[in-house]
Amino acid sequence: MRKTISRFLVIALVLLTAVLVGSLAMYIYQEGTSPDGSEPALNIPFIPSKKETAEEYSRIETLNLSKQTNDSDEISTHGYDSLTSDDLKKLYNALDDSVYRISEEISDDGRYKTKMIEINGADMSSADINLSINAYLYDHPQVFWIDNYFGYHSSNGVTYVECYSVLSGNQCELYIKRFNDALSEMLSDISAEDGEYDREKKLHNKLLKKCTYKKGVESLSDGWEYFSAYGALVGGEAVCEGYSKAMMLLLNLAGVDCTTIRGSGESKDSDWERHMWNLVNIGGKWYHLDSTWDDNDEDEPSYDFFNLTTDSIRIDHIPDVLISESTHLDNFDYNFFMPECKSTDMNYYYVEGVVVNSLDEEAGNAITNKIYTLSQNNECYVHILIGDNVEYDDFMNLMFNNGGKQFFDYI
Repeated sequence: MRKTISRFLVIALVLLTAVLVGSLAMYIYQEGTSPDGSEPALNIPFIPSKKETAEEYSRIETLNLSKQTNDSDEISTHGYDSLTSDDLKKLYNALDDSVYRISEEISDDGRYKTKMIEINGADMSSADINLSINAYLYDHPQVFWIDNYFGYHSSNGVTYVECYSVLSGNQCELYIKRFNDALSEMLSDISAEDGEYDREKKLHNKLLKKCTYKKGVESLSDGWEYFSAYGALVGGEAVCEGYSKAMMLLLNLAGVDCTTIRGSGESKDSDWERHMWNLVNIGGKWYHLDSTWDDNDEDEPSYDFFNLTTDSIRIDHIPDVLISESTHLDNFDYNFFMPECKSTDMNYYYVEGVVVNSLDEEAGNAITNKIYTLSQNNECYVHILIGDNVEYDDFMNLMFNNGGKQFFDYI
């Protein structure tokens, strides 16, 4: 989906129109459910409560992803922090071992089972298991091989859970190596000397250069990789979920707290479709970041969705409710974490562009000074945000149209 936005203005001695790419898919963990959760899931199969041997699985080396800075001690845990019972947290923690123990034997439906999890003293429901798995994968975008399918069985105070992988153990080893190499390349020039904003911008631009939006993808049957950080960073093609998971992981490893957010985005024909983007914490304040819609297939990335407030993002994005407000946990139309974003301090246009709130001498001086500063750095673009107090048509007429030549006077 392509989307045209007129809220922002980018000028390179001539006016450029920002063309943004939107994405329309969600990766969920119920067999038979559509990307927007509108279709009911098929029955989740029971699995036998049998003892297993370690020889049944390939032990994949646990990834201790190396952070580039020491700004924080751990990867984002907002999914785990939202879990309200010990049983949910037990299953979450047990997944850390299970997802790295993968069978080499493929099932009839093309999946590889992971090591069975046994939660003693718990009769967990399907919704509980869904919630815990969802929270774990929400916090671990580097675990890209787990399928949207699981088996479970509860009996006599014990719950057994079995997840499935799209890759065998041996395949997973190879894919993880490729993934780690791609991560290392993306993070190679990130250091603690860079401020959080600079790290975010650098990784945002690298991701947009590396990845292209994959058109024509509607569900996992079109390719699991397009919904994953692996697809974005290794394959170079993804939908919004892949962009968002890659952005989250890159920023977390760069010492910047970032997570994903689910919701809907307005398409060019005014339809609302499922979408995913990011929340990022810069300088102790939260912002919305949509790298998918900033990918305009041009040499220069767009920054129209770079660190927006809640009010700004809601113009064409509708976040799903918080998990505490959701009544249908099986549908995954909820968010684990969603702070209010009120600051414009780290919005791209406020940091590096010009914000025009009037059509007077003060605004003209601001534009002139910005053009001068950018020209000294051999920059070719000046980014202008037209504030709420200025009419778009009035600005354009003054600057360019109807004989207006004000912008050229500023140059």
